[in-house]
Amino acid sequence: MTATEISPLIAAGPDTTTQAPMSPGTWLTADRVVPALAFVLLAPLYAVLSVVGHRQLRTSGFDLGIFVQQISSYADLRAPTSDLLGTGYNTLGDHFSPITALLAPAYRVFPSPETLLIAQAVLFAAAVIPLARWAVREFGTTVGVVVAAGYGLSWGVQAALNFDFHEIAFAMPLLALSMVALGRGRWSSAMLWALPLVFVKEDMGLTVAVIGALVAFWTTGRTRAFGVLTAVWGLAWVALAVKVIIPLLSANDSYGQGSKLPPLGSGIADTAHGFVAGDSRAATAFLLLAVTGFAALRSPLLLVAVPTVAWRFLSDNSNFWKPIFHYNAILMVIVFAALIDAVVRSRRHGQLSTRGQRIIFTAVAVFALIALPFLPMARLASADGWKTDPQATEAQQIAASIPTGETIAASNNLVPQFVSTHDVTVFPQRPTDTSTPDWIVVNRADPAGWPSDAAGDSAAVDSALASGYLVRAESNGIVVLEGP
Repeated sequence: MTATEISPLIAAGPDTTTQAPMSPGTWLTADRVVPALAFVLLAPLYAVLSVVGHRQLRTSGFDLGIFVQQISSYADLRAPTSDLLGTGYNTLGDHFSPITALLAPAYRVFPSPETLLIAQAVLFAAAVIPLARWAVREFGTTVGVVVAAGYGLSWGVQAALNFDFHEIAFAMPLLALSMVALGRGRWSSAMLWALPLVFVKEDMGLTVAVIGALVAFWTTGRTRAFGVLTAVWGLAWVALAVKVIIPLLSANDSYGQGSKLPPLGSGIADTAHGFVAGDSRAATAFLLLAVTGFAALRSPLLLVAVPTVAWRFLSDNSNFWKPIFHYNAILMVIVFAALIDAVVRSRRHGQLSTRGQRIIFTAVAVFALIALPFLPMARLASADGWKTDPQATEAQQIAASIPTGETIAASNNLVPQFVSTHDVTVFPQRPTDTSTPDWIVVNRADPAGWPSDAAGDSAAVDSALASGYLVRAESNGIVVLEGP
């Protein structure tokens, strides 16, 4: 498309005309049934993937253990702390994520890491409901199913579910509802659903600001004013969190995550070089667009992804660049909303035929199916993908044998097995950990690789033995040491 063809699509804004119900007089319409079935299928599938992964030692202290300690603190009506981050460390001094307190009641009733994993599965699956419903209303049942499957099986969603629990789970349904409302021209709903995102994580305020700016750009009068206020709300919470709240509660009076962002000029230069060189940033950008058959590029809703992509790609932490971990989950919501919006806009302006629509959504379905064998869910297609790791069983037996109230330092990939029953820190101990654990539990057969490698683990064990710790048990590659 030329710039002349694209500019009207952006300036015109979404179609705000009211659509007639698909089948008046009955509740069982496709725009209700397809989203409901998608949720019912995806939520347990996500939960199984995460819970089975936990029982296969695929979870870790950083980050599942941290969130368990944080939410456990809320459940006990205490300030959110995590000894994994540092002795008595307030987690709001690391990231501003107070929304996780909403899980405290559930955790109090079911005090287990699996509670968080299941809650995350439900929240991720809930995001499919507004996306699929919008797709069905615009294009019919078949496209609604394609969008539901495309989002539900997307690589960004699976990567997040494969890596512990994270606060961004709360952003998934909120952002989906806001993006769909934005695309349909329901300005008040778009802003109202966006406002709570500032309590998910400090950077989400930038996303809120973009949503507010788009509302202001497309509207006039009072609605435009509310769009500006929404943008200000988002930016104000970013500033408050980064400049006041986090430094105030941190151990060193600063926003530690800010150290991962180099000066803007060098960050832009490095990012440009990375794209030219074809590093993981280029791969991630390609996959973000490929999942929608590149159609999302035709929608201004894609601008909502800019803050998240920008801070990640500008960072000097290469883990942020990759198409793994949890960093791409919210981007899946944005690109699929942009996909629907792009096709709606192109159709409205007579720039896309029915055949063209069919080609786009076929590409979405094909990409999802081709990628599936290479993604975490593929593990569930084999018997081995359902087996519990013997080390996880061993760790549970060790946890039961250590008296309640006694502290444990454990390898990072063993921490989640102890974190709901004991006060746990990571082994080898980090400089921020000033405690002396009663027990040390080390995975010698499958070293976590962080905060040290196998050689570092061995050196730390030797140091513990020299200081008076005694080996009390060794089984399935796990060594248990008791303190003097």
